[in-house]
Order: sequence, then C-alpha cells, then structure tokens
Amino acid sequence: MLNSALRPGRDEPRHEEVEAVARGGPRGAVAVAGIATVIVLAIWLAFYLFVFLPQSAP
Repeated sequence: MLNSALRPGRDEPRHEEVEAVARGGPRGAVAVAGIATVIVLAIWLAFYLFVFLPQSAP
C-alpha cells in the first residue's frame, strides 16, 4: 500500500484543515451526477422524438 509522506515538521493534519475540507462537501460528485443525468435525459428525449413519434404517425 502506498502512503504519502507527511510534510516536514508536521506529525498529523490539523483538525481545522480537515473540517474545512469536509465543510466544502461533495460538489464535484454532485456536478458529475447532474451532468450525467442531463445527458441521459437528452438521449431519451431524442430517442423518443426521432424513433417513437415517427412510428406512431399514421
């Protein structure tokens, strides 16, 4: 297992730094999930408009 070396002069990260990172939240994951959802909905809408509707027209 690979472990990153700690910075010189510091034994462990400060709790304030860890809390600041945690307060930021999972913004990147939410952005990726949102973009993926929009892409899936766009593909579904295009499939519906260009495949299903033309087949149902008399």
